[in-house]
Amino acid sequence: MAASINEDTVKSAAIPAAGSTTVWDDKITGFGLRIHSSGSRSFFLNYRVNGREKRHSIGKWPDWSAARARIRAKELRQHIDKGSDPAKDKRERREAATVQDLIDRYISDHLPKLSCKDEDDSRHKDTKRMLAEIGKHLGVHTLVRDIHGGDIQAMHRAITESGRPVRANRIMSVCSKMFSLSLVPKAGENKPWRNAVDGNPCKGIEKNPEEEAGRLYSQAELWAIATALGEYPGVAADCVRLIMVTGCRPIEAMRAKWTEFDVEPQTWVKPSAHTKQRKTHHLPLSPPAIELIERLRAERTKAAARRRAEGGEQLDSPYVFPGDVPGEHIAALWHVWHHVRDRGTVLLWAGSDDDGVASVVADLRAALQREPTAAECLGGAAAAGVAMPIGLLGKTKETQSRLYDCRHTFASLGAGGGLSLPIIGRLLGHTTARSSQRYARHLADDPVRAAATKITDTITGATGSRLISGGES
Repeated sequence: MAASINEDTVKSAAIPAAGSTTVWDDKITGFGLRIHSSGSRSFFLNYRVNGREKRHSIGKWPDWSAARARIRAKELRQHIDKGSDPAKDKRERREAATVQDLIDRYISDHLPKLSCKDEDDSRHKDTKRMLAEIGKHLGVHTLVRDIHGGDIQAMHRAITESGRPVRANRIMSVCSKMFSLSLVPKAGENKPWRNAVDGNPCKGIEKNPEEEAGRLYSQAELWAIATALGEYPGVAADCVRLIMVTGCRPIEAMRAKWTEFDVEPQTWVKPSAHTKQRKTHHLPLSPPAIELIERLRAERTKAAARRRAEGGEQLDSPYVFPGDVPGEHIAALWHVWHHVRDRGTVLLWAGSDDDGVASVVADLRAALQREPTAAECLGGAAAAGVAMPIGLLGKTKETQSRLYDCRHTFASLGAGGGLSLPIIGRLLGHTTARSSQRYARHLADDPVRAAATKITDTITGATGSRLISGGES
């Protein structure tokens, strides 16, 4: 089949049921488009050197547009007509691959496998920033084969000394994966970019110790969060509620579709494309989660009926939490969480056992005739000389409350309640026990305090009051 290969040709090409098919360009000799049964499409150029037919892979669509691939095919054809052999040139480049070549390979071969769907994904962008920093420290023109452990260690130390010890560890992890790619041949090649004897230069480099970011919410804080959510209108608050009652990742809730709740009764079937492990996750729902989904489903049905009665256009979103753009899911949750942190903190202060703290809120309510903000309370406390607890606002990264901490709290409460690690892992969608292990080490204070009370009650019951009173009866 021959046709002019352009964007329309690529998009409209039929996907074969099995194997692959080829569309040849009708103007550039040897320029072709390969369509695979998986749906992937790639450009290539066939040519002959000394009577032997060879194939040069140009790239995959849409990483390569049809127009860009045509330009590249023309360039290659001109070089071939002058006696050049692209395969030989490619082999020579492979044997002298630079750090920039390896960065480009990471972006094309590994980045799509991460749980990021497009160029706008925050994780996608952050990974590219880390790759750029690796190139800055190692030198984009440095040969891959010339990088040694000392170079990696110097990079890690420089980033650490700039005041970013945790960031240094994250960049090291990306760099290690990048160099692991150099130890295996690239698709279509038969030699790796780095000698296996030299190994991965990142191996053996000690990372900085780090405290796990985030916090676990107490019963009082969970009440304050729930109350603040009740005051926030719209689907964003319901999205946070689903996170709280399922322990799911925020992005999983944001991308949830109604079809995922219709596959199995009272179960959320998360598709592999939406999970960090890239595996389908079957999550049995608790009664509160079922109640939430059914309420949202009923509201969706009522809204559709109202639109029909009004003769309006039927724009029924496939997403449980639709966004402002028709056909898209909710794009962010920072606005609702900002409200939760501010309002929840005021509620905690208002219910504080410290009369001084509680009076700050009470006095402002009376003076303003409305609910004060956290900033107003802090101002009033400063004027009255009252030290306010951190609440949900936090003073450091470790104490600042995050939406993701709802997931950590869900898991830690399960561990504190005696649930086994396999059960916790099943709830969270973990594929290894190691991922769930940290929740056994970071239990919420309430179950730990209850356990300590139970133990000490037994001890003091056996020893009487002498243990606490210092021996006096």
